[in-house]
Amino acid sequence: MRRYRAVVVGCGPRGERHARGLLAHPERFELVAVCDLDPARRETCARALGGVPAYADAAAMLAAAAADVLCFATPPAIRLPLVELGVAHGVRAIVLEKPLALTLTEAARILALGGGGTGIVVCHQLKYGAHWQRLKALVDAGELGEIQTIHATAQPSMLRVGTHLVDFLLWLRPSARPAWVLGQVDGSAAYGEDHPCPDHLAGVLAFDDGVHAILECGPLAPRRMPEDVWGDVAVAVHGSHGFARAVLGPGWEAVTRSTNGGRLVGPPDLAPQEPRLMADLAAWLDAPERGHSCHAGLAYQGLEVLLGMALSSLERRRVALPLDPAAVDPVLTRLQAVLA
Repeated sequence: MRRYRAVVVGCGPRGERHARGLLAHPERFELVAVCDLDPARRETCARALGGVPAYADAAAMLAAAAADVLCFATPPAIRLPLVELGVAHGVRAIVLEKPLALTLTEAARILALGGGGTGIVVCHQLKYGAHWQRLKALVDAGELGEIQTIHATAQPSMLRVGTHLVDFLLWLRPSARPAWVLGQVDGSAAYGEDHPCPDHLAGVLAFDDGVHAILECGPLAPRRMPEDVWGDVAVAVHGSHGFARAVLGPGWEAVTRSTNGGRLVGPPDLAPQEPRLMADLAAWLDAPERGHSCHAGLAYQGLEVLLGMALSSLERRRVALPLDPAAVDPVLTRLQAVLA
């Protein structure tokens, strides 16, 4: 069984979570270096991770490390240059934080780079949680009957947690394709953050088999957990013979074909899910033909949905999918001018 050499760029909390996901599998990964522009942050992180070498320059680190895997957790404005750097240094896989990019043009370029032999994974790790897996198992087993509607909600913005919501929708319905979207947005305060986008997004995603999903993310979304904004991430699936819902913080509940009207409930899985994503990464590196459930192509499709909803709001029309990047970009910047 091969052991892969890995490096991490970005020594903040998310970067350390990536690193610990790798370290959870010492038989599969060797963490050989970390990198951050901030001296104190990189040295603190390097010590916390066992005294690995720490670099200020990602190119110098990659030149020295002979890495198989590049992970990075940086603000979303810094995506393409690091992907290009990883490809140039011959890494076999790149794991990056969501969103895939801030524009569809850049996302398409990243996707193309991944087609040249470097596998690209986007860290949509939440679906590895046991309660999300339980929701999918009920859907896949037909326990809810014919799926009719899905309702996905979260308190954080479209670029912070909205990408997870769309990832859930696409994961739950792998045989259906997004056909069109309608959307509306509100508020511009989040443009001052490192994930620049409208404060709130609400929209409808229509799949090509007629099933609709309703998406609400931002401060106007329904509240399931008023005391925990980050745990207030929910997906509810309504079928002809049942209902099931998973919420990041509280867990899952369902009424199915088999319960005769009774309600099933289960706890949340609050363990970090990055180790499971990294275990799948090792398996993918061993056998690339098996694929990865967080592959960049799925993240691109999810970004299309979100930016399509933003375009729908801006141009006041239904937007057909897939999108032409040249026709939509830079939609978030265009929206900012209108919202301001």
